[in-house]
This record gives sequence, structure tokens and C-alpha cells, in this order.
Amino acid sequence: MKSTKPRTASSLGMFDLFKGLGIATVVFVHTAELYALNTSGGISISTFLIFIYREALMSAFYIASGYGFRKRSIGKCIHQQLKGVLPPYLYAVAATAVIHLAFHYACFGIWENSVAETGKVLGGMLLGLPHTAEYFGITFFSCGPMWYLLAMAVGWIILDILMNTFPERYIPYAVVFTMVLGWATCLVWELPFCLSQGMTVVPYLYIGYLAKKRHWFDQPLSFKFKGLVLLCALLAAGGALATQSTDNMSMGEWTLGPVGILCNGVIGFWAVHWFVGLSRKCEGSLAHTLENVGRRSLQIFCVHTVELTAVPWYLFAAQFAATPLLGLLLHFALRCWLILIVCLFLVNRRRIFRLRPRRSARTAPTATATTTAPFTRYASRHG
Repeated sequence: MKSTKPRTASSLGMFDLFKGLGIATVVFVHTAELYALNTSGGISISTFLIFIYREALMSAFYIASGYGFRKRSIGKCIHQQLKGVLPPYLYAVAATAVIHLAFHYACFGIWENSVAETGKVLGGMLLGLPHTAEYFGITFFSCGPMWYLLAMAVGWIILDILMNTFPERYIPYAVVFTMVLGWATCLVWELPFCLSQGMTVVPYLYIGYLAKKRHWFDQPLSFKFKGLVLLCALLAAGGALATQSTDNMSMGEWTLGPVGILCNGVIGFWAVHWFVGLSRKCEGSLAHTLENVGRRSLQIFCVHTVELTAVPWYLFAAQFAATPLLGLLLHFALRCWLILIVCLFLVNRRRIFRLRPRRSARTAPTATATTTAPFTRYASRHG
């Protein structure tokens, strides 16, 4: 029997397959960072094959988010972002602080050091720092992957401000100027609450907005655009080889500067467009599994942030220094299993902690002819 699942490019559900595979890739990349699979030339295989285009993957996430952007009043946009981002962020902050304190004390056994290190983690998350930085003479750790949510919220608000401020024909220029300003601030100072990163993702959100407005995902890519994608891919690879480093949005580093930011956007749009087309054709169990993962991507992302920041995984990786590939596979499987268990708990928490469903007025029993309720006399409407 054919599936009745819609396969149209008119809803955010068409990105579920991409988000599912993307969040799995993010978890794998964060796991691979702890294991060095080096060649004789000193260039890490995992770095070249995975990390070289990881920021293009991040740009694709923002493009998919921008597809749902809609111009509204600035106040409503700010309220929407705070309502959608702040609760999961604060829950992740609280869980990270508690679990980090428990693990640090259990592993090292010094209460004072555990409190001090947890304070740095907590402070960094409350400041929304995308990477370790010094504030007020104190070193604070990064907020972990949650920088992505903060940057997205900041980017949405900035794009809405631009939409409400400039005529439509000037918005592309304002978007590019905002991107360059965000890149420039990364060179001189680390702004809190991922403000710099939020400015650099505005072009990606704007691309997603235009994709919906102009129905780009309903149209095949032109030959010229495919050539542009190839050029951007070669530029990204060349920049990585020339500088022996890769782009890192959370660190505010791009090997090609603003050009690299735009190149990632072009590659990211191609990736989203390809996955949207693929999602209309795939009907297998693996595709549906990835789509289900994509629908729960926010919960998975928050759980991944907590376990990545709070659990000292580097101690686990140190046990496989001689066999890094085995350690990588076991680590990834263990991490996926842990995320799955916690997400299942979050999805079913109401069933677990509530023994019987709450009775509502709609389900309350009504009086019938067989009930023993006292007879009530009503006055006639007529006469």
C-alpha cells in the first residue's frame, strides 16, 4: 500500500529527512573530534572528509529554518524567538550544570574543583558563549552546541529588523553588510549570546526565505548554479588545504573570510535542494526512520548538548588511544543509545508520571434517563 505522507515542497515537513541525517552527522562529527585518524602526511582523514564541509551543513540547517521565516512586527518576532528558544535552552543549562557537577566529582573526587569547573560551564552557558572566552577576568567555557539555537534566534530577529527597516530592493545589501559586520566582530572580540554568529547566519536565513517565496525547491537547479556549487566546493577545499584549517562558525573562523561564508551558503542550499528532491522519492523504512529523527531534532539536539558538555567523554576516548577507529564506533553507538533513551523518556514523561489521565469537562459523564439525579422542573418556553 502506498504511503499517504505528503511529498510537497510547501511545508517544513519536507526537511525531516535532511534534519534526521544532519543531526546524526553532527553527533558523529562531535564524536570523531576526540579520535585522531591521521595519514602519514599529518592531515587528518576525518578532518578533510568531514570537517571541511561541516559549516556548509550548518548553513543548510539555517536555510531550512529560514524557509519558515515570515515578516512580522519586531516585538512579535522577539517574543516568538524567546518563547521557542529560551525554555529548551534553560532546561539544557540546568541539566548540564547538575550532571557536570556530579560527573566531575565522581571522576576526580575534589569538591572545590568540581564546583569551580561547573561554575565555568554554567557561566559560559548563561552568557551564551560559542567557545571558551574570558570575561571579567574569569575563563568561561562554551555553551556547547546550543550556540546554534542562540545564533538562529539572533539571526531571525536581525532579519526581521532588516525587513521592517529597508525597502525590499535594498535588503540583499543590508544582509551582506550584516554578515560582514558579524565576521569583523569575530576578529576583534567575542560578543556574548552568539551575536556575531547570529549576524553571519542572516544570509542563510534569507536564502531560505527567498526559496519559499520564489519556489526554488520546486524547480530544478540550472547548469550555471551547479557550476557555482562546484566552484564553491573547490574554493572551500583549497582554502582548507592552503591554511591547514577548516571553517568553524562557533569559533568565528572562516579560511576565506566573507567569501567562505557565502560559499558555505551556496553548498548548503544545494544540499537542502537535493535532500528535498530525495525525500519525495524515498519511501523505505530507513528514510522514515531518519524523518522521525528529524521531527525530534530539537529534543535530540538539546540532549546531545547536555551529554556532550556534561559527560567527560575524553576519559572514554583515552582508553582507545591505540585503536581509535574501534573507540570511535563504540563511542558513537553508546552516544546514540544514550540520546535515544533520554528522548524516549522525554516523549513519554507524561505517561510515566501520570498514572491515569486527567478527567476533563468533555469526558465527564452526563446525566441520562437511568441516573438517580433528582428531578428538576423547568419552566416552559412557551405560554
